[in-house]
Amino acid sequence: MKLRPFAPADQSALAHLWFESWMSVGLTSPSVTRAELAERVPRELAGRWDVTVAERDGELLGFVALALEENRLDQIFITPDAQGQGVGSLLFEVACQKMPHGFWLSTQPGNRRACEFYERAGMVLDCLDTTPAGERLVYRFRR
Repeated sequence: MKLRPFAPADQSALAHLWFESWMSVGLTSPSVTRAELAERVPRELAGRWDVTVAERDGELLGFVALALEENRLDQIFITPDAQGQGVGSLLFEVACQKMPHGFWLSTQPGNRRACEFYERAGMVLDCLDTTPAGERLVYRFRR
């Protein structure tokens, strides 16, 4: 497995991976559709994301999308087949390296697997934020 910067040719595969991983978290009502993610990827790439992908033999296993100006880990997703194999930990370390003074992220309260991962990685639950889109847990990380 290797980590590398996102390449424009990855766009479709990244959107597919994102959707498949999102569907695997077990939420009863996922907040996005495949079409919404396919539309969102190019917009986020153009506007604010710094993306690193993990791949093996040309297949994307996961990605981390950072909003560096916000000190935010915006997205981290691993394909269901690669979950539990250390891919997320390697991508999380990318966030730590690129934002050495700390960062934050938010996730849905029902995304227990992600919450457990963030807490094992050393993140601390900061607050529960209520937005028009629903409740979000806010985590913070400092070295």
